Amino acid sequence: MRIRHFLPICVVAIGLLTGCSKASEEPSGATDRSSAPAVQQSDPAGDGSRAWEPDDAMRRAERALKAASDSDARPELVDTASAFVASGMDKKHTAHGDRPYLLSITCDTDGIWELTLTLSRGDQEQAYGIECGDREADQFNIPTGEPFTAQVDPVKNGTGLILWRLDTIAPDAVEGCDDDIDGCDS
Repeated sequence: MRIRHFLPICVVAIGLLTGCSKASEEPSGATDRSSAPAVQQSDPAGDGSRAWEPDDAMRRAERALKAASDSDARPELVDTASAFVASGMDKKHTAHGDRPYLLSITCDTDGIWELTLTLSRGDQEQAYGIECGDREADQFNIPTGEPFTAQVDPVKNGTGLILWRLDTIAPDAVEGCDDDIDGCDS
């Protein structure tokens, strides 16, 4: 009687093993793709078609900062850092010296298309939209003088990162508005 119960289990086990060995004998291009495990990769196009990966996002953000840099400006690094969008950014800087400051900032996120950067100094405050995933970082000019703050509010439950760099640049390299905190009307 015990053999009768054992026999169906053996038949099923042999069938499963035979099926597994046949699948491994197939040529590499002939495997059934519907049963292959899903591989999640980063989305280099930023269109949301692949999973967001922090390492890939950091590389894209670093490329965006590099693309925005101008060697003619003779930048001198003051500070650089990154943060996750769920933590936000709140950085206070002194603005001493005789060279204007250039803040370059970018974001790379999963499903968040824009973050708001607020630049403030004393009673002055300007808010700017930073599009996430741009190939070139956004840049803001800040003159020397009073300390200033650059802030991005946290996005609770947000996935992504913010990367920024603060440089001093040659006075003749300032392009556009010379004080993005005070704001310039065109």
